[in-house]
Amino acid sequence: MEERLNLLCDAGVIDRDICDGMLGVVEKLETVWAIPVRNEQGEMAITHMANALMRSRRGEEIGPLDEELVTEIITSQAYAELLPIHQAMLAPFDVKLHPNEEGYLLANLFSLWMVSKG
Repeated sequence: MEERLNLLCDAGVIDRDICDGMLGVVEKLETVWAIPVRNEQGEMAITHMANALMRSRRGEEIGPLDEELVTEIITSQAYAELLPIHQAMLAPFDVKLHPNEEGYLLANLFSLWMVSKG
């Protein structure tokens, strides 16, 4: 995970502060919230979050996540636990995340959460 984030940073895809912040996110997901991310799905979620932060920093916009999926996440029993984790994951970054990115990050977190509880 660290190698992947550092490669993205060295290639100029993400800024150093985002790389360093994402390393902290990985640590907290694993140690504080017991959500494993050292797997294919976790690597994808962490990479997506780093790229989402950079897109938002650059003012780039992506299309929103399917509304049905967002509704499924928001109405799930896990949402009350996921929202504070989601907010804590974003807290270290001096970036205003574009609202369209939120749905994707929540979907990734929801998927990781479900796997960790399964």
